[in-house]
Amino acid sequence: MLVFPQLVTGASALYPVKRTSIQRTVVNTLGDASTVVFSDPDAAANQWELRATGMTLDEWNAVQALFVAASGMWRTFTFLDPTGNLLAQSENFGATAWTNGALIRLTPGVSDPLGTTRATQVVNTGLAAEAITQTLAAPGNFEYCLSAWAQSAGGSSVTLMIGSAAQTFALGAGWSRISLSTNLGSSATSVTFGAQVAAGASVNLFGMQAEAQLAPSDYKMTTAQGGVFLKARFGTDQLTVTAQGTDVFDAVIPIVDTEG
Repeated sequence: MLVFPQLVTGASALYPVKRTSIQRTVVNTLGDASTVVFSDPDAAANQWELRATGMTLDEWNAVQALFVAASGMWRTFTFLDPTGNLLAQSENFGATAWTNGALIRLTPGVSDPLGTTRATQVVNTGLAAEAITQTLAAPGNFEYCLSAWAQSAGGSSVTLMIGSAAQTFALGAGWSRISLSTNLGSSATSVTFGAQVAAGASVNLFGMQAEAQLAPSDYKMTTAQGGVFLKARFGTDQLTVTAQGTDVFDAVIPIVDTEG
């Protein structure tokens, strides 16, 4: 599994990071001068420009090793978007991206902390703890942070989970943003993220977000595409690095995905 490396600090990228989303619209002009317009999803692409300033020698060697293994632009690798939310369908826990316990009952349309009605009531009708989870094709030895907004008028708790790591949070009637950070230190090629609810408990959840870094950033809503890109490529066949010192390296690293 080829994966773009994480920094030794646990950060997902050095900033600034520039991301560009490219979309194409096809316009068909008919004989009567009217037009038919439709999107062309096969021409869509995402591009990132990582201005990696101040990399250590180990960090640059990891990037260079991936570049060699990928033969420049030729082979694809997994890229975890440093500007996005790794999870898909971050507000639609009933979508197929999520795996829910058999006795979990979901009620969408609940008032959320942003003043809209995009939160979901999660009720565990069973006699044992149940969870809503999403498994991503991501390396098990990265630093990850999982966050969500949660509340419970009845004083129930919720447990955030990243693989085998878990932390339980007591909830109140007000919304609070909770988070769990961990590095599983595993050779696994997939990681499961989720929230577990105790038997009989009822909690409201909103804005689940997973990131390859130590702490949560501002929330980013996702739909069908999360921030895990399995077929990313280098955007160039030649990387240029500048050594600013014994252990300080600068490079501009272009990455592109056309099959996300």
